[in-house]
Amino acid sequence: MKIARSSVVATALLFLLLSSCRPYYLRQQTFLRLVSEERYAEAEAELSSSRRAKKKERHRLLYLLNRGYVAFQQGLYAESTQWFMKADRMVEEYRKQLGYEALSILVNPGVKPYKAEDFEVVMMHYFTTLAFLKQRNFESALVECRRMNLSLQDMHFADSKKPRYKNDAFGHLLMGLSYEASGDVNNAFIAYRNAVEVYRSDYSSFFGLNVPQQLKQDLIRTALRNGFNDEARRWSDTLNTPLPDLKSSSPEAELVILWQNGLGPVKEQWSIDFTIVQQGGQLFFNNAGLGLSFAFPVSSVSSSDLNNLQALRVFRVAFPRYVSRRPVFQRAEASIGSFKTRVEPVQPIDQIAFKSLEDRFAREMSNAILRFAVKKATEYAIRKENKDAGALVGIANAITEQADTRNWQTLPYEIGYARVPLKVGENKVVFRAESAGRRAPFIDTLCIEAQKGRTYFEVMSTIRP
Repeated sequence: MKIARSSVVATALLFLLLSSCRPYYLRQQTFLRLVSEERYAEAEAELSSSRRAKKKERHRLLYLLNRGYVAFQQGLYAESTQWFMKADRMVEEYRKQLGYEALSILVNPGVKPYKAEDFEVVMMHYFTTLAFLKQRNFESALVECRRMNLSLQDMHFADSKKPRYKNDAFGHLLMGLSYEASGDVNNAFIAYRNAVEVYRSDYSSFFGLNVPQQLKQDLIRTALRNGFNDEARRWSDTLNTPLPDLKSSSPEAELVILWQNGLGPVKEQWSIDFTIVQQGGQLFFNNAGLGLSFAFPVSSVSSSDLNNLQALRVFRVAFPRYVSRRPVFQRAEASIGSFKTRVEPVQPIDQIAFKSLEDRFAREMSNAILRFAVKKATEYAIRKENKDAGALVGIANAITEQADTRNWQTLPYEIGYARVPLKVGENKVVFRAESAGRRAPFIDTLCIEAQKGRTYFEVMSTIRP
């Protein structure tokens, strides 16, 4: 009878294990399919009907971010800002909660509310900024831009290890665009200069993304408009970009195009095998194939756990990793009349995601190894006493030792940027995106009734596979 009951429990636990192993993006298949087909109203309805997303605290932040996104894509900018601001408050509240952190060390990170990656917080402010710009609320847009840049500083202030992604060039660029659209050319110049410096340093070395040509022109142009002629000449020489003739190059109005291309990466579970070796007062967990080695003092585990760990020799740890979703389109341009300009990449979200996870890999893997090693040692000890009980503990350990594969999956793969001069009155701007293969180009025409001196913002999205 005991064996039968154990079999039933084991079968139930095994079923739970198999269902919990699915990556988060597979559990969101219907919603993501609707987004990829640009059926945003239906995607919103799918979100609204999901009790899991709305009610479960640990998934609620992702629900709010996705609601903000689908509202934005439908042009519901006031509604979009409300969702993103709710998400922002939740991010702030999360930082004050420590209980879930302690619980995740004992079980796994998936039991706690999703707190968002650093770059996801930055992108939340990006969407809110754009929503305010679309409503011509420049004051609120600039507040969001500042928060976009300050959020990274706040997150890394107490981190002794300096991450690759600690300053956002695109955030400074967006701030410059917001200032200039509001008429504040002086602060626009400062923001553009900050953006150039981050592109030249961090973005160039970490992501292989150099200063966009349009940003070079923006920096030099605003320097001249402020009367900073020496600065303009210095940056002209530094960036190898000629000084413009302001009289002949000043348009009556302007269009700023932001190209949201593709969809960003998703997370999947990655299992890594480690061998255990004791040398002196240290326990070493090694994976020779990946060149990984983590050391812990023997005193960090009990004597009984130490004996059981030495008997284990090899065990497997779960960790998340990103999987890219390469976009169909690789290049785009915008044209009006005889004017044509390339849309330049300015925010490599896919690369930032990979680098961000890589930055914290050692720290989080270290926590995961010790946590799971002690659990496996306990399982080994129970197996020696009772095989059935040990098997149940083993399945329970497998269920609780799952990588957290949640992430904000509706972010674009990358963002591009272009400026287009407009004339007062009706303008027809053609946007064209092309693939490297034989896929038909994506072509759309933007009709803008321009007023003198105004800057207009349009977002172009190419998502469909």
